[in-house]
Amino acid sequence: MRTKRASRLLRAAVLLAAVPASFSAAQSVPVSPVAVRSKNNDPFLSGGPFSFEQLQRLLGQNAIPWRRRREAIQARGLSFSPSPEQIEKLKTAGVSEDMLKLVKSVKYTVASVTAAPKPLGGLALTCAPSECEITLNGTSLGSTRSGTLEVRGLSAGTWTIDFKKAGYIGAQSKVSVEVDKTSPVSTVLEPDRKTQEAFGSELFQKVLSAIGGQNGINTLASVQALGSATIGTRDGKSLRWTLAMRNKQDRALFQVRAGDGVLHEVAFAGSEYKVSKHVKGQDVQDLPTNFGLIRDYQLAALMQRLQNPQFKMVANHDLPAGGDEFALAAEGGTEKIFIGLDDHLRPQRVRITTATGVGSAIVTYSDYFLQEKVSYPRTLQIKPDGWQQGIDVRFDKVEFSLNWHDNDFKLKGKPLANF
Repeated sequence: MRTKRASRLLRAAVLLAAVPASFSAAQSVPVSPVAVRSKNNDPFLSGGPFSFEQLQRLLGQNAIPWRRRREAIQARGLSFSPSPEQIEKLKTAGVSEDMLKLVKSVKYTVASVTAAPKPLGGLALTCAPSECEITLNGTSLGSTRSGTLEVRGLSAGTWTIDFKKAGYIGAQSKVSVEVDKTSPVSTVLEPDRKTQEAFGSELFQKVLSAIGGQNGINTLASVQALGSATIGTRDGKSLRWTLAMRNKQDRALFQVRAGDGVLHEVAFAGSEYKVSKHVKGQDVQDLPTNFGLIRDYQLAALMQRLQNPQFKMVANHDLPAGGDEFALAAEGGTEKIFIGLDDHLRPQRVRITTATGVGSAIVTYSDYFLQEKVSYPRTLQIKPDGWQQGIDVRFDKVEFSLNWHDNDFKLKGKPLANF
């Protein structure tokens, strides 16, 4: 009985070890195991690394004790990095969880078997985002681990590397391998459109949360503020005004005074507006346009605008990446809005572009403060395209959640309270 069993083991060892001694480097990239081999005089333990097909056959050889199969895998290693699909095939074939755990734990390095007795060169591959599927000269090497994969023992010459990852646009690089050198190759894959939209939607929700959520947006939309505004004039100069603003959705009232102490008022109802009798002179007559911009670019107004279904949110990352001026973009019809965020994911610099150029502008929000669980920027800067100077607004006092009626937004003829 022992003689028959030994004969079966020897036949299995010969079958699994029967791997060609060399391959064309342009067609395949075998690997050499990094595990320490033992019992070098045992052909079952000293053969070449197992390919996936060989591993399947080995794991199906129930006549070979589990201990012997485990020793063979540990000693000879694998010529591939097991992919999720390959693990699933093994599961379907009935491979035990203990054996699957062993297969996934075996370390490996990639090496080209050539006529030369020792390695000639190598590659250090880095891919972001990790993990990427790597193909070298058409042969799959599996995926990177923690974003990297070292390929050693390659013959000198030009090699073609393909980087792929689900949800990203694949990239290809050609690199020259030199003798006794490990050449670094790195790439950053760009997300495809579906992934960009998923990232955009996720990041926009984080921005909403950073401001105070939907309830916070509703709170910000109803505000009364006192401060100052510096507004550029048509002749390139600027005028500084003391400013009072009362604002809610579709309604707004602005009051300003300059050094002469004259009170100027502009009241908005939707897209219509009325001005006080003192609004005369070119600079003063531009106040409705200036106040309309301040109203339209209030933080709450911007966020409500971005929630319009016409806009599709896109981003390259689910969180801002270092060096990105604009982490988020809203694409809608004939206009695009690019949004840069601060360290707390609140809008900081916004670039609005339109197909005609009308309405294009850069808007900056800064000096946020927290009140009633919502974040509001004390400073607002608006620079429409084509303007020599823009509008700088600084609020010193801000109140939210006031229960106003439409009559509260009519021309008063006298200053608002505390103004």
